[in-house]
Amino acid sequence: MQDDPNTPNKSEHPVLDREGWEIALEPYEGNPGAALSLGFNLMIMQAYLAVAPLKIQEVIAGLDCGMEVLFPFTEFHEVSYDLFVRLAQGKLTRDEEQILDALGVKF
Repeated sequence: MQDDPNTPNKSEHPVLDREGWEIALEPYEGNPGAALSLGFNLMIMQAYLAVAPLKIQEVIAGLDCGMEVLFPFTEFHEVSYDLFVRLAQGKLTRDEEQILDALGVKF
């Protein structure tokens, strides 16, 4: 069976595996209220993707909002939101990586 060209290659996004989630969600340990709130948000997004017609724009808006809220908690808050998003998307150029390295931003 041929791969669907519209379906992302699973190896492109290794942080979506269990280990990636465990690392990303570790800060929620000991904060059950925040963990429950995140769980609700994830389930809402999942439901939006499961209904017909898909509510993809709502999911994208929710994820954009989450990135904006997450941004101040990163070392990027003193550098650039655009670079933070580009790093998370895996789209930094080598020059941008060197600039961030020179600024002392760990990634």
